[in-house]
Amino acid sequence: MDVRLRALQQGDWQAVRQIYADGIATGNATFETDVPPADVLDSKWLPGQRWVAELNGTVIGWASISPTSARDCYRGVGETSVYVDVASAGMGVGSALVRHQVAAAEVAGLWTLQTSIFPENIASLAIHHAAGFRDVGRRERIAHLDGVWRDTILLERRAGF
Repeated sequence: MDVRLRALQQGDWQAVRQIYADGIATGNATFETDVPPADVLDSKWLPGQRWVAELNGTVIGWASISPTSARDCYRGVGETSVYVDVASAGMGVGSALVRHQVAAAEVAGLWTLQTSIFPENIASLAIHHAAGFRDVGRRERIAHLDGVWRDTILLERRAGF
């Protein structure tokens, strides 16, 4: 398998948004219930911290980092997102994206990466643990999804510098 990781380009938005929609549909990827428009995602995600995985010219996954706060003291802290096309699950795409994301974040000077993952999303927890993320804690009944209280596991990774 020849998966290529590269920076997200303008022409990738349709595929990125479709993969995001498929993740939303699982009910175990995010509290979002609708895919934001590309311009909203573009303004939310840090420049230089948006990646896609491509196989034979087709985008099969993506990863991004959003700032956790507008306050200057948190400029090196980012919240990560990683999504893989359902048909490409189990092929190592998510792991490759997270490893690439971590390396690129360190080069960019981000000192802490964090993410919140539903406890039922065992695959996502595993790839984050393998990339050096640690559990900070379980946030019980943190928010509703489709009228049901859901927990998340808060994870973080500190840079090696």
